[in-house]
Amino acid sequence: MAELRVAPADRRRLALLARAWGVTAEEAMTRVLDDFERSAPTVDRSAREPRLPIHAIYEGHRTDALFDPASEHVEIVTGELAGRSYRTPSGAAVDVVRLRNAAVNPNRNGWSFWTITETGDRLVSLRRKR
Repeated sequence: MAELRVAPADRRRLALLARAWGVTAEEAMTRVLDDFERSAPTVDRSAREPRLPIHAIYEGHRTDALFDPASEHVEIVTGELAGRSYRTPSGAAVDVVRLRNAAVNPNRNGWSFWTITETGDRLVSLRRKR
């Protein structure tokens, strides 16, 4: 098998993940790929549940989004990030934080960052068991 070439910027990002998770770079790459594989939609699009309105209030700004329970994807529908889609609630949360406060580390747990608009519950209340 040929060696995989990784751009220097991506290698630095992978090393950062590895440090944060306390694993080797190889283990971090495996974890990222495993997460991607688990998050791939496995349901027929025609049978999917409707997307659920969610929102977050950060630094005094409200951001509205739609959460797809089947794939766990988030699509932001208001503000400067409107129209952007994310594979995970955390990915969407990171961009919201980065937009509103570039001076802080933007990493957030999206499951606790987002609120289900209809009920006021945190999104984590819908998280599937893994």
